[in-house]
Amino acid sequence: MKKNLILFFLLILIFVSCKKEKKEDLTPLNAPLKYGATIEKTMKKAKAMEDILYLKNKINTFQIQEGRYPESLDELVEKKYIEKIPNPPKGMKFVYDPKTGKVDVK
Repeated sequence: MKKNLILFFLLILIFVSCKKEKKEDLTPLNAPLKYGATIEKTMKKAKAMEDILYLKNKINTFQIQEGRYPESLDELVEKKYIEKIPNPPKGMKFVYDPKTGKVDVK
């Protein structure tokens, strides 16, 4: 009985450790998929950075003309500094701090 219990726990330990390794290991079979996912994430971030630079420029213009940072990105639209807020990449959102005027994407 004691041997069966030890064997059972060893099998569970092996199963759990193998499962973790498969998720992290890079193999010839999953390399294209992981590469594609990395490229997709990089492209999303690049697009987001383009929008962030645009928004930072408009936030700085607002700050120079109004003497303060906008309370929200919507205020840039309301006061006609931009036509509309750019759409962030799918699965991401713009994060704006009105105290510092910093905008980022997460």
